[in-house]
Amino acid sequence: MSKLFKLGFTAFLASGLLVYSMASITDARSSIINPLNTRSALFAAAKASLSPKPAAIQVRWQAKADGGGFSAGKQPVSNGVIYYSANNILYAKNISTGKLLWSYRNAANPQIVTNNSVFVFANSDHLLKISATTGKLIWKVKVARLPMEVGGQARLINGKVIFANERGGIIAYNPVSGKKLWENPKIPMYAGSLYGEYNGVLVVYSTVNNIRSQFYGLDPATGKQLWRTEGIYDVISVDGGNFVLQKRANEQNKTIAAPVPGHLLTLVQMDPATGIITGEENYQPLGDVRRTGSFFTFIQKPYIYAASGDPDQSEISLTRFTRGQGESAASKSYNGYGSWVAGPVEGMAFFQQGTKLTGVNLANDRIQTFNTPSSKIVKVEKKDHYVFASYEDGSFSVMDAESGASLGQFNTGLSYTYFGNIAIDNGTALIRFESKLFAVSLPK
Repeated sequence: MSKLFKLGFTAFLASGLLVYSMASITDARSSIINPLNTRSALFAAAKASLSPKPAAIQVRWQAKADGGGFSAGKQPVSNGVIYYSANNILYAKNISTGKLLWSYRNAANPQIVTNNSVFVFANSDHLLKISATTGKLIWKVKVARLPMEVGGQARLINGKVIFANERGGIIAYNPVSGKKLWENPKIPMYAGSLYGEYNGVLVVYSTVNNIRSQFYGLDPATGKQLWRTEGIYDVISVDGGNFVLQKRANEQNKTIAAPVPGHLLTLVQMDPATGIITGEENYQPLGDVRRTGSFFTFIQKPYIYAASGDPDQSEISLTRFTRGQGESAASKSYNGYGSWVAGPVEGMAFFQQGTKLTGVNLANDRIQTFNTPSSKIVKVEKKDHYVFASYEDGSFSVMDAESGASLGQFNTGLSYTYFGNIAIDNGTALIRFESKLFAVSLPK
């Protein structure tokens, strides 16, 4: 799987302070995406009857925004305020009205937002702590010897600000004073993630070559490396104190003439205290795994849901297995509903046939058809009682999750309508695209 399609992972709260952080397991997996839908060539044109034109939805306000923020796990929202950057200026605005509360020049999109502070990068080498209420600088430290690449990140983990740079190295700071607590310059963090502390170990990840993964366990008090584990793995969840990883066949990344037997899905467990891999679980034997791509795997006890297909084809299938039964597990296919585009999330999965969007309640197979424009879907997200969808023609819809009825639609004016995770605050939905931020009223 290429770096573009890597999903991020579980959110970690630190000492009750953390409201938002850039990388998280839970946040990324609650975002419902079909990575193939971002490329229109992958979906054949469909002739569909036009649905009744939905009512216009009220856009409270909109603003230009720097591209780095739309792919974040959660939007940087706290106490009715949204923090974002545009043209390298950090803005704090009231979510309901769009009123500017303050701005700070030469600052990027927020890395961490707490009830009282905003942590951001500046000048590609400094980390700043800014008052969330006044916009005044509290402290700044130089975190990088050379300008940071795109993958620079900071997380608030168990009372420490942990900084990682794609050029390599991890540093811990005191969030109150900005004092450096420790540094380990030897940990490579290319395309990496800071997962959090588990069983007294700080677990971090990076890629070896965009194919092989490497996990490190660090002493959170000193930054000293305790263990390293390498393989072709993706993190799926944390269950019973252990990381659940999806193991991929090495042959899927090579050009091999002969068929390669394997399995549709293989799970293993990793002990965060030692990095030891145990308990391999294999589901659905396949005669050839060379053209089998896995796009999304989700565990919802007692089941595992796997979205998979040929990476060069448009159709993606969702299959359900019972966890723990391995090769003998009976599977359930959802192919009859169309090609998978989203979920499971909040008990639903979503499928597309042409321009028709169908939601399936996974508990009872109840079907809900949604009233959508006659344009190809780019992304779908379900949050609370709403289903949000963007389309190739630039339109964006809000639908009722229970009835499928359209609650409103607006034209984004964008040619690329992939959006980041949506935040809802007191009846206002914040929709973040690569270059724009919209605040829209949600019907009650």
